[in-house]
Amino acid sequence: MIPTRETFGNIPPASILLFYLLTIISLAIFAHGVWRRFKLWRQGVSIDVEHLFRGGFKQVCARLKPGLLRLWTDALGQQRVRGRGLASLAHIWLFAGFMMLFLGTTMLEVDNIASWISKSLHFHQGTYYVIYEFTLDAFGLLFLAGCVMFVWRRTRRPPSLGHNAADWYVLISFLAIGITGYLVEALRIVWQQPEGIGAKCSFVGLWMAHWFSGLTEAGARSTHLVVWWVHSLLVFLFIATIPYTRLMHIILGPLNLFFAPAVLGRMKPITMEEVEQTERIGVAAIEHYDQQQLLSLDACMECGRCEEACPAFASGKPLSPKRVVQDLKGLMTANLSLVAPAAAAGAPGAKSFLRALHDETILAETLWACTACSACVQVCPVRIDQLTLITDLRRNRVGEGALSGTAATALRRMQASGNPWGLPPTERGNWAEGLRAPTVRENPNFEWLYWIGCAGAYDRRAQRVARAMVKLLNHAQVNFAILGREEKCTGDSARRLGEEFLFQELAQANIATLTKYKVRKILTHCPHGLNAFLKDYPQFGGHYEVVHHSQLLEQLIAAGRLKVPAAASGADAITYHDPCYLARVNRIHDAPRSVLSASTKDLREMGRRREKTFCCGAGGGRIWMEEDPKQRVSTLRAREALGTGAKTVAVSCPFCLTMMTDGIAAQSSTTRVLDIAEILADKLSLPD
Repeated sequence: MIPTRETFGNIPPASILLFYLLTIISLAIFAHGVWRRFKLWRQGVSIDVEHLFRGGFKQVCARLKPGLLRLWTDALGQQRVRGRGLASLAHIWLFAGFMMLFLGTTMLEVDNIASWISKSLHFHQGTYYVIYEFTLDAFGLLFLAGCVMFVWRRTRRPPSLGHNAADWYVLISFLAIGITGYLVEALRIVWQQPEGIGAKCSFVGLWMAHWFSGLTEAGARSTHLVVWWVHSLLVFLFIATIPYTRLMHIILGPLNLFFAPAVLGRMKPITMEEVEQTERIGVAAIEHYDQQQLLSLDACMECGRCEEACPAFASGKPLSPKRVVQDLKGLMTANLSLVAPAAAAGAPGAKSFLRALHDETILAETLWACTACSACVQVCPVRIDQLTLITDLRRNRVGEGALSGTAATALRRMQASGNPWGLPPTERGNWAEGLRAPTVRENPNFEWLYWIGCAGAYDRRAQRVARAMVKLLNHAQVNFAILGREEKCTGDSARRLGEEFLFQELAQANIATLTKYKVRKILTHCPHGLNAFLKDYPQFGGHYEVVHHSQLLEQLIAAGRLKVPAAASGADAITYHDPCYLARVNRIHDAPRSVLSASTKDLREMGRRREKTFCCGAGGGRIWMEEDPKQRVSTLRAREALGTGAKTVAVSCPFCLTMMTDGIAAQSSTTRVLDIAEILADKLSLPD
């Protein structure tokens, strides 16, 4: 006998008709639930989806490729879910089981429809049937195991994980659907009595069939019909309620993965024409977010990974990325659900009764607590961009003059003097006194422009990094030059604080200077400057080859132009702190370690490193803000560094140098904080 079974075996025609009727009803309820959310998203600023499909086939493929790759790696491959122990394992098992059961059910219906057309099209038999039944039984166990693990996890109630009553409904529904599915299979085996491989391939059902061995065929058939209906009704209820529970992320997660911006560290520019047209800067109301951003609010599962990764939250500041997303979602649901009916009715002042976005929904202190480190965006399984949600709000607050204090002072100084210290541009090159550091006028045929940055030029501690780097460049006979007094702040802090047009003013001035001297290759020891040149300046016509000083030093060591003596055994241990904008945002983390490995045999790693590094607390303009010593992020990171037992903390960012020095000092430790250039220059015993 060829192994097979009927799709609706033992199910009367009236039940089959009712089954399809209920299928249509549940899908209609599902579609209505999705539509009611879609109506909210489309009230946001329009995104040009049609551009994806304009042009020739190759152009369309090029535009679709990034989104499709994210669907493959992050949705199907669950890449962003991994690395969380039990939670990751539970989700992967549940997801794999769910997807395979969904695919199996779909293929079963395809076979059923094909059989209606012609008996010869029936393919649910033979070898295919055996593989099908075995696979679904195996993945069904994975599905149930994932559910049980999630139930156990929710009983422990991790603080970062969102909780509501509907979550238990989802898990209980999953368990009930999985168990009743196996019971239907077991009872089918009891009344059908398949033989050989046709029975053994459904190994779970065959095992459970022994529970009903005392039933007659008639008893097994009647019980089978009852359990089949229970199983079907559970499935219909599940389908209908998807848009009304967290399960909505099954649909919106992949959608957001496809449409979400793929590049960390890049901000969308604002034009003066847009401001004149909209009469605002940034986001002043929930509908000022674009449609993809509003969709992303609904894609949030409240897993809490962003909150766990957030340095502001860890240090006790009033910011939780998860809470920001959920508060914005609540505002979207409350406000936009009311706007449309009121507007349709022609009610004057329809929005007067709505909740405000700024100060009422998102507090100012929440916005300014963010360090813009991108940790929340990096860990989100569905790529919700919490950082952009925050920076868009910052832009509006700054545009309305709501930023005050030391950060506002730094912005005014940038505009007046080209640096946040407000020091004279004529003093920008004083750090190089006594060094051979030619300007672009003195060495017009330079290969590399060494961008010093504001900290390297004006901060006494950071000046030592610039001096060490110049010594190394001269020792390796690198043909370089500096801009000196013609250099201005890159504007990175201004842009991330929300002062977009000050950033653009600084960027355009710097681009004009770089164009004047025909600069093509830029060397910088500041990851924030690096990111500005790589991600921000190209938006305004500034395209350059940009490297971090760790990358060039690595190349010079490898080429033998910096001959580092072998590290002595027993030398002081070094631990390395990865800057966010170097390791996470621009994925440069091997080069600094390569440079340090040439200087020490004892390089010790902190637990949070590379792309998963923990912020020093200076990014997003926070370095220009005063804060409570008890809430300093640098203190937390300093404890991690000291926990390695290292005598030196190596950094590769002037902001990190400042913050880690303060953090180490707060621990009353004698551990040194040095830039990798300083460590290498000391190793080579280069004279002052």
